[in-house]
Amino acid sequence: MLKIMGSILVFAAAAGMAGTYKRELADHLALLYALRKLLVDLSCYGNGTRQPVEVLLGCFVRTPDERLNEICRKIADCLIEKNEKNGEQVWKRVFEEYRKKLCLTGEESALIGEAGGALFGRSEEENHRRLTLILEQLDDRIKTVRGELGEKQKIYATVSMVMGGMLVILLI
Repeated sequence: MLKIMGSILVFAAAAGMAGTYKRELADHLALLYALRKLLVDLSCYGNGTRQPVEVLLGCFVRTPDERLNEICRKIADCLIEKNEKNGEQVWKRVFEEYRKKLCLTGEESALIGEAGGALFGRSEEENHRRLTLILEQLDDRIKTVRGELGEKQKIYATVSMVMGGMLVILLI
């Protein structure tokens, strides 16, 4: 009876581990979509309302991810205080501070850092061109993560079930 209960617990743990990995990957993908939406919203509101970026970040732009809202508020506060002259540096610094909290890879962090240059550039044409390029790169990264999600989901499910089966065999 104890062996059966142990086997059930091992299978439940293996399935839980696979589910946790799947959730983490799905959350990362949702974060990338939220970052993309943030950049598009900033571009659209900036062109439509002609407001400065600090006003857009502080008032108009909201994302479903609370961490991104916190980052936007922090960037807006730093820009309003005018402690640093360059908005691109503020953008990069704040996103670098929150990199671990957001679980961004180095490539994704660099890409989001470059987006600051596209938002705080000198001319609208250059900003639009750079932002379009960054959004294309972000779309490619999202496609890659979606592919990884499917592959890793299959691998994690298989490995966790095999490990659970091996532990059950050891218990019997």
